[in-house]
Amino acid sequence: MSWRALRNNDGTIHTPCSGEVPGCLGWGTLVMEINLAALARSRTPLIRLTPRREPEHIFALERTQDGRLQLLRRHGGEVGHLSIGLGREPSMGTLRLSYHWDHHRGVSLMTAENLSKGTIRQQEASHALPLLAAEIAALFGGGGDSHLHPALDWIGLADHWQIVGPMPGLAASTLIETVNGPCPVAMLRPGDMVLTADDGPMPVLWQGRVSVPAIGSFRPVRILAPCFGLARDMVVLPGQRLALSGADVEYHFGEEEVLIEARHLANGQTGVWEPEAEVNACHGVLFDRHALIRADGLWTESLYLGRMARNPDLARSIAPGALVETGRLPIHTSPARRELMDYEALALMLSMLNSRSAVAA
Repeated sequence: MSWRALRNNDGTIHTPCSGEVPGCLGWGTLVMEINLAALARSRTPLIRLTPRREPEHIFALERTQDGRLQLLRRHGGEVGHLSIGLGREPSMGTLRLSYHWDHHRGVSLMTAENLSKGTIRQQEASHALPLLAAEIAALFGGGGDSHLHPALDWIGLADHWQIVGPMPGLAASTLIETVNGPCPVAMLRPGDMVLTADDGPMPVLWQGRVSVPAIGSFRPVRILAPCFGLARDMVVLPGQRLALSGADVEYHFGEEEVLIEARHLANGQTGVWEPEAEVNACHGVLFDRHALIRADGLWTESLYLGRMARNPDLARSIAPGALVETGRLPIHTSPARRELMDYEALALMLSMLNSRSAVAA
């Protein structure tokens, strides 16, 4: 199971795994990230592949009059259709759209994740057409028989069903403080006792990994030592939330500690972006309650699921989805700390850099 091809909005194509792009796929996932502001300015299709072969062969992803995204596919007499709502006024931020298909089982699934609002919607259909060689070539072969909307930041092809929802965000070598001392996150197992900021030692409910390409919202951030007291650099996904404290935090927000997404630290001084296109294994730790854990010496969050367990069908498609079958998938009613909005995070980082408290921490 691997990521077979990636395409940036400038037309650059990467093949992360060895070998050529496959000629046809009976099952897999197309993942794309969409700039909603750019999408709102145009009514042209997001994707329209091999238009010269229409109407016998159709692959078109476009917005409907009522604001939904619909995917229409046709192979001769076989037709597939999926549509999904984007919520009220989805005109800003980034949308991650995942299209899964399994031709043998006759199942397809579309998931829309608004990364700015933290919402997720999903729609399933009881039909699935394979992804044909001509369609793959139009997307990733560098040919011209396709239309791709400029709102598409990137698009990727995986030869498996890629998970959706809350994403594990720690590098495999990240050291987690346990009752027995530091342990690489990849080595943790259910039942291991991990030290938390509020509840002392807590047993690990789940630890797992997800492989994602280093592109878009999956492109890792390297937090630079000695910022925030780090003894060594720390690599995390941009959506991984870290806990910051100190005089600047208390002055701006009246809180002893707040959560900030790692992407806000990629300013060249406290953090930098990792190179694009490589595929990375990202790990997460899940507890019955959302918690702060010590990772490489910095307090960071455990995997936060919110109330997803109340929707079993959706929850089965997330990283720890296997816990649904045993009834052990937890409900997290609220995060362990207040999370900063984008403008708040910007203000905090400017204040900390001006006072150099981030480096001195």
